[in-house]
Amino acid sequence: MKLTRFLGSAVLMMVLAAGVVFAAAETDQGAAAGGGGATLPRNETFYLNGILWGAVTQFNPYIIGGVSFGLTPNESAARQVIYETLFLYNLLDGKLYPHLADTYTWNGQNLTVTLDRNVKFSDGTPMTSADVVNSYTLHKNYQTAYSGYWSYIDSVTATDAYTVVIRGNPRNFNRLHIETTLAALYITPKHEWDRIVREVGTDPMAISRYANLNPIATGPYKPLLWDESKCVLQRVDTYWGKDSPKFGKLPPPKYIVHNVFKDNASGDAAFRAGEVDMSQQYISQVWRMWETGARVETYIPQAPYYFPGTIPFLVFNTKKPGLNDPAVRRAIAMAVDYDTVGQNAMSGYTAKLVPSLMLPVPAEQSLVDVNALKPYQWSGNLAEARQAANKLLDDAGWVKGSDGIRAKGGVKLSFQAECPTGWSDWNATLEVVAQAGKEIGIDIKTYFPMQTIWQSDKDNGTFDMVMHSYGGPGPASPWNRAYQAIGSSELPAEGIPNTIQNWGRWENAEANDILAKIAAETNPATLKQLWTRLNILYLQNMPCAGLMYRPLRFHTVNTSRWTGFPKINDGSNIPPTLCIDGYGIKGLYNLKAR
Repeated sequence: MKLTRFLGSAVLMMVLAAGVVFAAAETDQGAAAGGGGATLPRNETFYLNGILWGAVTQFNPYIIGGVSFGLTPNESAARQVIYETLFLYNLLDGKLYPHLADTYTWNGQNLTVTLDRNVKFSDGTPMTSADVVNSYTLHKNYQTAYSGYWSYIDSVTATDAYTVVIRGNPRNFNRLHIETTLAALYITPKHEWDRIVREVGTDPMAISRYANLNPIATGPYKPLLWDESKCVLQRVDTYWGKDSPKFGKLPPPKYIVHNVFKDNASGDAAFRAGEVDMSQQYISQVWRMWETGARVETYIPQAPYYFPGTIPFLVFNTKKPGLNDPAVRRAIAMAVDYDTVGQNAMSGYTAKLVPSLMLPVPAEQSLVDVNALKPYQWSGNLAEARQAANKLLDDAGWVKGSDGIRAKGGVKLSFQAECPTGWSDWNATLEVVAQAGKEIGIDIKTYFPMQTIWQSDKDNGTFDMVMHSYGGPGPASPWNRAYQAIGSSELPAEGIPNTIQNWGRWENAEANDILAKIAAETNPATLKQLWTRLNILYLQNMPCAGLMYRPLRFHTVNTSRWTGFPKINDGSNIPPTLCIDGYGIKGLYNLKAR
């Protein structure tokens, strides 16, 4: 399936509306950059694919209800090449690193941020606390994709030219969400956006529609040209970072080009040929590329090849008869052949699943007592797990009928599992789930409707089981994932569409209490106790079941033209985020042209 599904609904709609044209192959002498046949030197040009699937329409970080299109904001990880954030999030260690700011400190519910005094916008004006305050305020005033963070913020004020205080909302305090803003919100110049507001007016829709095609920003690149076949960014040689100890130089590529391909096959062909340097496309059996001689590498040289970033879950409708029994939900989860899911549905791009709410990465595993969870997790041996699942159902009184399907009290364990048609890896995964049901006396039929129907079924609770991914990496991970998956404090009343969280509508007061405590806690020992208990509650009740670990980014590189890409355990601590996301921007500075 195409990556567009991960880019947010607003971007997806733009992609569907845009014409998609296959970009011409580049030559050794240079790539056509448009505009009268001008070319870009190949040894100064870094090519990407797999992020854009349609024409760039704007470079506006303040659009309504979604993300801006073109190598700019992305809700899961900040792209630092045009706009920049105060801090950079590193998914490898779960830490925030200074960028436009130098430090942040908590004092009760107040967060004080000290800015880097050397930062300048591309028009030469220095960045000050007034720009930071205004950037936060614009999101508050204009209903952007990030306006929701203001439910956790009481105020953002400047105490001097280089100090900003973010005061938490005492009625809804969440330390993690406030820290997330440090790595999510782009800082823009107040003088420029004051001008734009005067020009277009204060209507949020007018602000959202402003294309901002010549953005004034702090980043090392600016838009050069774009059309339906490509987006070209040019390096800003006056970039403030070249004189800062945070970088100390300019990134080696003078140009960054993202070609727009008509489909994955076209993009893969260009990548294999060395016409693309870094690919974010899903490539089936990626190892076959280097086995056939291509200079292709992945962040991890062997399976699972990619770094885990999300957990697609099987979400149970806990209000449905039968699925309201934790024994039934646990039994289904226990019976799934996770090895087949990993190998067949995910091409081996997932580590073996261990039941919990946590990703198998050090930053998350360190938050739980792994040994304390083991009594609540099932055997990794499939035959043993299915035997235990059958016993669990027997003990719960679910008896097999003549047709082999279990029933109790007039309720028959017959359900439907759904996800959108065309999402091939998820479709294949649900077929494995259906087979698991047969092994334990539960009838599970797969259902693959159009995406809009799947979304409506989730929102309205008109499903038995659906696949869904909760919360990706960020400063609020894994809290955000857990909150969305099993938190119920914001669930609307039954009968009212649920567009927020916890589509299975599992409700547990202790889980809500733990989630609230984690959001404000800073003591590592206390946090470990809370996270361990929350995972035990999850494993006992199984309101949803993780099915695989899916990469946040399919970070695959071709070293024919550029070398120096980050790799796991190379000592750089640079994550596989395409050299343009979050702390991954550091990787851009290590590139060397062949």
